[in-house]
Amino acid sequence: MTSAELLEWYAMISGVIAALMLAGDFGRRITGFGFVLFCTMNIAWILFARMDDTGGLLWQNIILFAVNLLGVWQYLLSPKNRRKMRAVKQAVEEFEAKEAERGA
Repeated sequence: MTSAELLEWYAMISGVIAALMLAGDFGRRITGFGFVLFCTMNIAWILFARMDDTGGLLWQNIILFAVNLLGVWQYLLSPKNRRKMRAVKQAVEEFEAKEAERGA
């Protein structure tokens, strides 16, 4: 298998897995890592497009790489969003504890 074929298959498989990670709504952390996987997919497509001399595919994935970096920032790195998610997690834990008390 050539390096171009390996890149093409990696990009296809990682893209499908990343899309499932986002669509599955498994939580912010999994979604964030889905965006990381999308970034690796974009890099693979960019390398493949350079080898295959397909300008449209190259520029599409350069732009999508930037979009997916924004997703990584929003879901994994942004201090503001991390604080919000800690507060939401704490509120959910408190709510569940109160619900458990009522049910007991």
